[in-house]
Amino acid sequence: MKKFLDLISEEMQNAFGAAGYDASLGKVTLSNRPDLCEYQCNGAMAGAKLYKKAPLMIARDVAEKCGGSQVFASVEAAAPGFLNIKLREAFVAGYLNHMGTSPKFGLEMPEKPMKIIVDYGGANVAKSLHVGHLRSAIIGESVKRIARYAGYEVIGDIHMGDWGLQIGLVITELQERDPSLPYFDESFQGEYPTKAPFTIAELGEIYPTASEKSKADEAYKERALEATTKLQKGVRGYRALWRHIMDVSVPDLKKNYHSLQVDFDLWKGDPP
Repeated sequence: MKKFLDLISEEMQNAFGAAGYDASLGKVTLSNRPDLCEYQCNGAMAGAKLYKKAPLMIARDVAEKCGGSQVFASVEAAAPGFLNIKLREAFVAGYLNHMGTSPKFGLEMPEKPMKIIVDYGGANVAKSLHVGHLRSAIIGESVKRIARYAGYEVIGDIHMGDWGLQIGLVITELQERDPSLPYFDESFQGEYPTKAPFTIAELGEIYPTASEKSKADEAYKERALEATTKLQKGVRGYRALWRHIMDVSVPDLKKNYHSLQVDFDLWKGDPP
């Protein structure tokens, strides 16, 4: 189904052509003076130089050719060369009725639909969602749905913040609270517990506590940086704790995003 403005422009282009002028001058736009008309065409202004003719004369020639149009209720030439347009109610009603009975309201599907990845969300593990996450989540979800509706293959990726100092801070605070945990014994060769040594509620308290400590205590911050380095180098116990953090955080994030009606196809994080 053709766009509404394209149909109106086609009708005006026919009038320009019938008046002996270049049809491409007949582009129609929404009126910037809705008190005077609904739509407007400024093509006569552009045609003045091309035809060495006053734009108002060109506009009058074109307006005359619009008589009897099934699209335009009226077309008036106005100084210095504007064409002020009002549409026939029957034309507008017919277009809307056709839209209402067409699949997807007449939206044309792309011949070669692209694959689009929308990277949005940006939630951080080990932290609670806050109001700032709403912006990217809602905008990203809207973009994803609109693009899918338009016929494209769209993949939504949350792109979690699951790496870096924030994890080092959590690990440091866990060690401070319970240094006897096997994750901190570099000589430990057995299997680590399958159950995390914290709940989601406790994790939500651990990170802000650790963050505040690191701002006030330089030695604590240095230990957190060291823990981050060990995690990045693949120390077994630290990687095991990272997996616990993910296992506890991700289900909670999914639950919260689901309540916002925001759903992701990919739950990828930062590359380790």
